[in-house]
Amino acid sequence: MKRIIICCDGTWDYRNIQVNGLPAITNVVKVANAVLDIYLGVEQKLFYEPGVGTHGSLLRRLIDGITGNGLFKNILNAYRYLVQHYEPGDELFLLGFSRGAFTVRELVGLIQHCGIVRIDSINKVEEGFHLYNSRTLNTPEGNAKTALFRQQYAVEESTPIKFLGVWDTVGTLGNPLLLNGIFTKRYSFHDYNLSPTVAYAYQAIAIDEQRIFFKPALWMKDKVDVHQVMEQVWFIGVHDDVGGGGAIGLSDITLQWIIDKATNLGLGFKAIDFKPDWMQTYSNSRTGLYRLFPPYYRRIGEEIEPEGKESCQSIHVSVLERYQQDKTYRPRNLVDYLRRTNKGGGIME
Repeated sequence: MKRIIICCDGTWDYRNIQVNGLPAITNVVKVANAVLDIYLGVEQKLFYEPGVGTHGSLLRRLIDGITGNGLFKNILNAYRYLVQHYEPGDELFLLGFSRGAFTVRELVGLIQHCGIVRIDSINKVEEGFHLYNSRTLNTPEGNAKTALFRQQYAVEESTPIKFLGVWDTVGTLGNPLLLNGIFTKRYSFHDYNLSPTVAYAYQAIAIDEQRIFFKPALWMKDKVDVHQVMEQVWFIGVHDDVGGGGAIGLSDITLQWIIDKATNLGLGFKAIDFKPDWMQTYSNSRTGLYRLFPPYYRRIGEEIEPEGKESCQSIHVSVLERYQQDKTYRPRNLVDYLRRTNKGGGIME
């Protein structure tokens, strides 16, 4: 048995990125850099995929970053790595931020429906992906096709995923130039329900992100599945404050939260010097073209959850600390949530 860790980064993000001469790496990179090669005698194999818009000329990177072109390639790169290295009994840990979160979540769906193909069938990788991406999933015809594909080419009928950890997944590409055009439809989720193949799922969500094109993509899970663990926890800051890439005070809170969850499940890391600071000033993401659109206040907690489903949302204890110590920190959505929960409900350590 070994552990395989898949880390997928956000748009324009990569391992050695710098802004104004200073490192601007995301939490995904920090996780990838901290994973040990061997932990307690178990091999840990790491795959890191940079975000879209990180290859080619400046114009090519700009276009890919705006349109999301390259997302499918990122999914396939991660999937091929699994085909080349996965063996039944291995433990899978998947992590991603922003569009990288989209990547690993779609990778989970691909594994659920098409399995991980055997190495001798690696030439069937794209066929499996196109089958998954055909939008006929969860129909009798689609289910029959994916079942046959698994039977013919997959290494096993069902592959369990031990850990899925993401930072602030958004439901669209997040760019005002695209509106609801072809790219947002092409790169949309197949299913917001958490796959039953995932044992533990964690998502860190930004309270203070107000860009209307960055609506969070939350999971739902079946209430009856008491063995599946899912936590979706709200943190101080905007999209990049939660996923990393700027000042570390806020992003280190979410980094430590995710790493603690993964550590508890057996993933081994090098020592990390966390510097959490819940009083750090959060960023203003509504700049440039985004200022032309009204602010969007993300709702914390479901108004009405679908029958038999639950979203398992809560706010992190650091949010309450900031709320109590900083009288100027009164986000509309947080105030609404605390009123609905009598200010004490749903606080997550």
